[in-house]
Amino acid sequence: MPNQEYLSYLEHKEELVNNLGVSELPVVHIAFGINNAYARGMGITVFSILENNPDLAFHIHVFGSPLDEKSKSRLLELAIGHSLAITCYVFKESAFADLPLIGRYPQAIYYRLFTPYILADVTSKFFYLDADTLCLGSYKELHEKDISRYTLAAVNDTERARNKLCPHLGLTSGNYFNSGFLYINIPVWINKKTTERIIQTLAIHGTELKFPDQDALNIALEHEVLLLPKKYNLVCDIILNKVGKKTPVPEDTILIHYTGKCKPWHRWGMGELASLYDQYYEKSPWRNVPHDMPVSYKEMKRYAQALWHERQYMNSLRWMVKYMNSKVFRNHSL
Repeated sequence: MPNQEYLSYLEHKEELVNNLGVSELPVVHIAFGINNAYARGMGITVFSILENNPDLAFHIHVFGSPLDEKSKSRLLELAIGHSLAITCYVFKESAFADLPLIGRYPQAIYYRLFTPYILADVTSKFFYLDADTLCLGSYKELHEKDISRYTLAAVNDTERARNKLCPHLGLTSGNYFNSGFLYINIPVWINKKTTERIIQTLAIHGTELKFPDQDALNIALEHEVLLLPKKYNLVCDIILNKVGKKTPVPEDTILIHYTGKCKPWHRWGMGELASLYDQYYEKSPWRNVPHDMPVSYKEMKRYAQALWHERQYMNSLRWMVKYMNSKVFRNHSL
């Protein structure tokens, strides 16, 4: 399908800011696929990237539903003192109407599959990041890396994920990369009709896939990926870590990826990994936006345990009572 046809999928394109014209720094392109609820997470990610990469300029491409004015205003603050451009792209609701719906997953899972075509006239390569990531180091070395022979570069998921998913998906290489960080080579992606191949994989195997878009990427591109060291996408699940458990982050880590349902902006996450995230959160334009409080009884229990570990005993007991009440009433309603 020609680039122009994919461009017709866009309903709206808006350039929020662009001060790259006054900079001589090399420009790194980064794409996100989000809705407004994840604008805060994306904003902290971008803030952390800017903090750790003063020798690079960045063009941020935001794909998804429209952002509200508060989110846009905070994103504009990021451009103060930085070489930065931010462009927002909103897809038409009808754009993916003919593509297969996979279980509970929204059609937003297709966003990243179309970004290479839409960005083809802007750059030859770009990073795709999930909005639950945090940058701790420089992208300069990776930006200069030659990926010309590969469709993309990525990082293997955890050993636990590989052992479980490789046999399930029939991946003979033993590799299974996490799609929250992708370094995409646009010319190769387009020449190999990668978007079409992944959509075909979803149409054939969609109901069998646990993580539809990520699984389909791995099936279609098993032998087309340059695997990078885990420092570029260190996968961490806050909930899998017991409250108070020390989770060492290697000094050379470039990107932390907070996978799982609990995110570092959730108050019940807490712990060492969340505290690292908060160091950036509290300096960012989102510093006055409070963390999300527990809603479900499981979140309340986790929060009570974390508060107890931090010796906030009375507050912990209050949340434990809320947890027990919430769980009892939930069971009574069944």
